[in-house]
Amino acid sequence: MDITTILQEIFIVCIIPLLGVLTKYLISWIEIQKENIKTHNESELTNKYIDLLAETIETCVIATNQTYVESLKKRN
Repeated sequence: MDITTILQEIFIVCIIPLLGVLTKYLISWIEIQKENIKTHNESELTNKYIDLLAETIETCVIATNQTYVESLKKRN
C-alpha cells in the first residue's frame, strides 16, 4: 500500500464521520450564540432578524455538509 491509499482510507474512515459531528456542534454553538445575543437585546425587530439569520446559517451548514458528504460517498 502506498501513502496515497493510506491517506484516502484515513480520510474515508475518520474525517468524513467527523464532518457530521462537527456540523452538530457548529449548529449547537450558533444556537447558543443566538440566545446570548437575544438575552442582551430588547428589540423585537432585532431578535426577529437574529432568528432569521441563525436559521439561514444552520440551513446552509446542513446543506453544505450533506452535499459534501454525498459527493464523497459517490466517489467511494
